[in-house]
Amino acid sequence: MSFPVKTDYRRWRQKQYRYSPQDFLSLDRLPSGLILINYGAVELALLIRNRGAPASFYGFHAAQSPLTRQPVPYFQGRKVAPKRMNQILVSDPSLYLHDDVRVGWFLGNRHCDLVAELPPIMDKIDALAGAERRLLWGNSAGGTAALRYAREQDVSVVMNPQIVLRNFTWGRVEPWMRHGWGIEDYWEGRAFGEKHGDLRDTPPKGRIVYCQNEHDDHVELQLEPLAETLGVSTEPGDHGRFKLILGDWGKGHIPPPSEIQQRIVSEEVERMLGKPKGLLGRLGLRR
Repeated sequence: MSFPVKTDYRRWRQKQYRYSPQDFLSLDRLPSGLILINYGAVELALLIRNRGAPASFYGFHAAQSPLTRQPVPYFQGRKVAPKRMNQILVSDPSLYLHDDVRVGWFLGNRHCDLVAELPPIMDKIDALAGAERRLLWGNSAGGTAALRYAREQDVSVVMNPQIVLRNFTWGRVEPWMRHGWGIEDYWEGRAFGEKHGDLRDTPPKGRIVYCQNEHDDHVELQLEPLAETLGVSTEPGDHGRFKLILGDWGKGHIPPPSEIQQRIVSEEVERMLGKPKGLLGRLGLRR
C-alpha cells in the first residue's frame, strides 16, 4: 500500500492496528491506539482512547494549512477532549489523495464513501466501548462533519462550520473534487457540491452548540442559511436544541481560543453527564 502524500504514524506515539473495513466491523474488543482502516488508495485513521465511558468524544479536524501542511494522518481535538469520555479523533481519508488536497469535509471520495462508511464504524466503536451518547466537535470543515454525523441523542460543538459548500472558496474545494472524484469541470463540480455538500438537505440532528466568529463571512454565507432551515434566530442565546455563540476572535475565519473551546465543551459534558464525581469533582476540575 502506497500513498502519494507524506505519512508519519510514529509521531502519534501509539500502538498501531491495521484492519480492512470488514475486519474492523468484526472486532469483539476495541483497542486504544492508532487504528488504520485500509481502503486501498486511502485509509481512515482513528486515534482512539477507550475508557469504557458511557459517552464518546469525536473530534474532526479543520483543513490543513497550505503553508504548514503536516504528514497524514492528521488529528485535532486532544486539547479539548474531556477525560470523562472515550476519545476518538478522526483523520479525513481525502488527505491521502494528493498533496494539493487540504480539506475534504469528511465526505469521502471515490475510494471511500465516508458518508456511508463512517456511521457503522462509529456505531461499532461505541458498542465495543459501551457508550450510548456522543459529543462531536470540530473547527471549520471539522465542524461540518460534526454536524453531519450527529444523531438525535448527541451534542455537536462546532466552530465556523461550512453549511453550504458552494458558498465556500472554490480554490479549496477544487483539488478535492479533482483528485477525490475525478471532477475537473467547474459547473460539474458546483452541481456535485450542491447535491452532496449542502447540510440544509439533511439538517443536523441533536443539540447544536454553534460558535461563530462575527468577523467571518460565514455569518452570512453559512450561519444564516442554516438558521433559516432550522427556524432559529441568529441572535446569540441558548434555545435548547440550538445554542449560538457569536464572538470577536479576530478578523476572518478564526476560531475561539482553545481555552474557550475547552470551557464550552466542559459545560456540554456536564450538561450531558452531570457534575464529575470523585477527585475531579472535589477539585472543581472538568477534565
